[in-house]
Amino acid sequence: MSLALESLTSFPPITLVDLDSTWTMARRYDTKFILERRVMDQFLDQTTTSFAALEIAGKRAFTYRTTYFDTPDLLLYRDHAQGRSRRVKVRMRQYIESNRARLEVKAKLGNGQTQKTLFEDRSELGPSEIALIDQAIEQAYPTARYSDVASQLIQSAITTFVRSTLINQNSVERITFDSSLLLDSNGKQVQLLPELVLVEVKSIHQISDTVRVLRQLGFHPTSFSKYCAGIESTRDFRPRIHCANLLSRKLCSVN
Repeated sequence: MSLALESLTSFPPITLVDLDSTWTMARRYDTKFILERRVMDQFLDQTTTSFAALEIAGKRAFTYRTTYFDTPDLLLYRDHAQGRSRRVKVRMRQYIESNRARLEVKAKLGNGQTQKTLFEDRSELGPSEIALIDQAIEQAYPTARYSDVASQLIQSAITTFVRSTLINQNSVERITFDSSLLLDSNGKQVQLLPELVLVEVKSIHQISDTVRVLRQLGFHPTSFSKYCAGIESTRDFRPRIHCANLLSRKLCSVN
């Protein structure tokens, strides 16, 4: 499996155990960029930040498969598209190489932070998982709007991609690089253009060190959502969070 970026080979390795021990935040700020690979490689080649790259069994790139769940009328998608500051996302994530799976409930809080609740070793949506989802949503967002949403959830989209991860050893900051992104929904498939990489900076700070530098270099954050892009690219659905021009410039259909 090829790395999203060649420059990732230049950083010292960090193990998954060490990575997890330095990353215990339940709440964080997420900032995304969609950049050309060559531009990101150039940035990392020139950086003076003390990064380390996640390495497992000699590999620095890993395949993820994420199944998203929503109500039949796409309530969770619509809440995102309508700009609700407090909303949730429910997904099952598989780590292909390590044969691991977990359930995730991702809540967007009113202050812009993201709170993620994880349930390890969960690979299907059954009664026990529905109870866990209800519990996680109640803790993050106690409102009648989502009071019975877990029991209504059905599979709505699947994404697959290859991810590499850097950690800033001098700050609480993690950066993920997603390439070979494939979005599968409503019987259709689209993919991120091969020359692009989705960069996501996760930090306790609203504007972290890397986000500040990328902005200073003229790169603008994006509100790109894998899930919402999958819905919008495969359905004539309103409202939308991505303009048609952005999707046509970043994604292409799979024959």
